[in-house]
Amino acid sequence: MSENELSSLSGKLRGGLKSRAKTRPVDIRIGKKGVTENVLTELRKIFQKEDLVKVAFTQDRETRTTLLAEIEDKLVAVSIAVTGKTATLYKPLPSRK
Repeated sequence: MSENELSSLSGKLRGGLKSRAKTRPVDIRIGKKGVTENVLTELRKIFQKEDLVKVAFTQDRETRTTLLAEIEDKLVAVSIAVTGKTATLYKPLPSRK
């Protein structure tokens, strides 16, 4: 899926993903160092196995928004739900050959 296709997910798919995200535990916590290369590496590992990743932030709202946008850009993922200091990202699983 391209970046353009990700931004225009159908309402049905988005709703299903949000439903799955509600009960999912947090996968990664972003601390005061922000989005480091190690954080991106861990997120990539999770995205190899799963299509959803739940991320918790400790920063203020403005910083969280910036960090979330940075993660979306670098990993070509889309934010499905943001609740408080937690965000859920979606990226389709890579096709298996």
